[in-house]
Amino acid sequence: MFAHRPLTADDDVKITAHFLKQMKAKGFDGAAVIEALRNPYKVTEVRRYPGQVRFCGGGLAVVVRPEDGVFHLITVYLDGVVTALRPDQMNDRAALNSRRLTGR
Repeated sequence: MFAHRPLTADDDVKITAHFLKQMKAKGFDGAAVIEALRNPYKVTEVRRYPGQVRFCGGGLAVVVRPEDGVFHLITVYLDGVVTALRPDQMNDRAALNSRRLTGR
């Protein structure tokens, strides 16, 4: 299934503005992002956003929306690092019920 396979040299990649903003703000290297997509140790569906897939590798989690042979890069963050809620998440039911606050 396309959604769960790693990135190959034949695939196209589209970068969203949000992804680029997150990558720059967090100081992530583009080569590390590509490495996570090509050689993930874990690939999971993003339950909250159907159609999105999380590729984890090299300490990064890269969220993509695969579509028609194109990996649309949605966001990127450190894998396995639990962060505090952002101000825009304070009224978000899913965020409030996340392991950040519940310890799950």
